[in-house]
Amino acid sequence: MSNPHPLNQTGIFTITTGADGAPTVKAVLTVPAGTSIVNGTGELNQAINPPPHAPTAFTGVVHATGLGSTQQIFSLQGHAIPPRLGATYISQLVIALDGIWASKGTGSFMVYNDTPHPTVVSKALVSVEWLAQ
Repeated sequence: MSNPHPLNQTGIFTITTGADGAPTVKAVLTVPAGTSIVNGTGELNQAINPPPHAPTAFTGVVHATGLGSTQQIFSLQGHAIPPRLGATYISQLVIALDGIWASKGTGSFMVYNDTPHPTVVSKALVSVEWLAQ
């Protein structure tokens, strides 16, 4: 059986609600050829003072749905870079693209920092710039 995607897929993802001052995630994610494994890094940005510095390493999986219109779902866990107590980082990131390797979709993410409760951002818009491999 031939591999429908014989090359690695790497994209630059932007995830934001678009609201003024809302947190935004910029991530570079790669899916090696012939796998459903996702790896990458990202950064949380926000127009606040001081701005968060939240570099995050991501690992997870991507799958296509088979019901209705096809979507591609990325489910990722995040870890602070470098790992340290009280670090701000994106602990979970979920992206639903509008099709296989589509350039648009929706997403949500959870941000941990030194407060007792994480910040959850849902109903965010996702745009992807796929890089030639």
